[in-house]
Amino acid sequence: MNVAMLNYRVVRNIAVVSTACVILAAIMHFGLAQEPRSISATNSSHNTPSYSADIAPILAKNCGTCHSQAEHKSKLVMESYNALMKGGQHGLVIVPHNAKESRLIRMLEGTDDPRMPLDADPLPAADIATLKSWIDAGAPGPVANEVPAALKTPLIPDIRPEGPVISPVTSVKFSPDDKVLAVGGYKELRLIDPASGNLIATLSGPADYVRSIAFSPDGTLVAAAGGAPQSQGEIKIWNVQSHQLFKTLQGHKDCIYSIAWSPDGKLIASGSYDKMVKLWDVNTGRELLNLQDHIDAVFAVAFSPDGNQLASASQDRTVKIWSVSTGRRLYTLSDALDGLTSIAYSTSGDQVAAAGYDKTIYIWRLAKDDGRLNRSLIADEDSVLALVWSPDGKTVITASSDGSIRFRDTATLNPISVIDKQSDWVQALAISGDGKWLAAGRYDGSLSLYDAKSYKAVRGPMIVFDSHQLPGVDQAKGAAGK
Repeated sequence: MNVAMLNYRVVRNIAVVSTACVILAAIMHFGLAQEPRSISATNSSHNTPSYSADIAPILAKNCGTCHSQAEHKSKLVMESYNALMKGGQHGLVIVPHNAKESRLIRMLEGTDDPRMPLDADPLPAADIATLKSWIDAGAPGPVANEVPAALKTPLIPDIRPEGPVISPVTSVKFSPDDKVLAVGGYKELRLIDPASGNLIATLSGPADYVRSIAFSPDGTLVAAAGGAPQSQGEIKIWNVQSHQLFKTLQGHKDCIYSIAWSPDGKLIASGSYDKMVKLWDVNTGRELLNLQDHIDAVFAVAFSPDGNQLASASQDRTVKIWSVSTGRRLYTLSDALDGLTSIAYSTSGDQVAAAGYDKTIYIWRLAKDDGRLNRSLIADEDSVLALVWSPDGKTVITASSDGSIRFRDTATLNPISVIDKQSDWVQALAISGDGKWLAAGRYDGSLSLYDAKSYKAVRGPMIVFDSHQLPGVDQAKGAAGK
């Protein structure tokens, strides 16, 4: 398969999965994946539709994509009764006892422009009739003592290959002392001695692919993030020496693609397909802040070296800079032309680099209240899957779906060296704290260690994971390869 088709597969899978993730996230937020009940069964005496059983499922299915807490077009949120009745920037959308004058009905019927749902088929007449009947009855809210029907587990096809396959290497990370290399794959995190290549431990328990890894600053704990797509994100934290599970963090409504550990060791930041960025208290496992401003999947997060700021990079083509103490968005960097997969701070903390699907490296100069694009370059022949900044600040390293690993001078972005003809996509990169080793994990399950100065392989390629019966190859590549 040629490079163009490989890139098309990634973008296509993300577009399809992103839509499904958003719709399901809205439904799960509502808590509405319930067995439908007839109007007469809900309230036989008055024949009035129930908000919980009849109205909310219609809104979740048809309106949740654009009118959720994550993406609230026209400032209208329809994820709860109170939010719906509050309306948006154009005023109320529901006028109790008067469906004809309710903006929601007028837009659903096409009386007001634009007709809703936008760029989709009109609602069935039966659904509109149910909404109108509910509004004309006074638009009653959920009944306080109503017991909702049991939630139905989303049906996710279990597509498997005909024979056992090797897990892709989906993430890599060096410990702070460079004595341990953590490697993530399907439902496993493996700890390897980079000096010998020997396996130290296998940590099992993740629900799906381990898409991101972070060590605590003191190296005593290691966190692995991922979770089940379209269901729930998770972060599992182990003790590096005892290999005992320390804590599991859950809260995202979709899989987590990136985590970062704060320099003071107290916080973990996570970015997810559900468009959210969260800050977690490591000791208690409690979610401290939910940062909402991205309008598409968040693929990368990074703390500034001083820990005061957090940067997040998204499929929505932006980098956002946040205050860690308050959760306030400080500013947005929006120069990218396509989704961003990776982000890294300079060691000085005054610059941040990002790259992604438009093949371009962007480096911004950061200030307290704003950032400006300092330099950019179309650096690869295809999408950039991973980016790291060397500890000495002199080199930016990228891995691309064009089958290369490229080294560039940070000041000019001029090429320094390239390691090409990789056996498969290098979707995971990590550089050791002393800047000597570069770890490269590939989709075919192989791992190599390179000398970051001579660009020569010093270990590998080696297969990290055992053969397993994994999800379908195309499905996994779309998910694990971003």
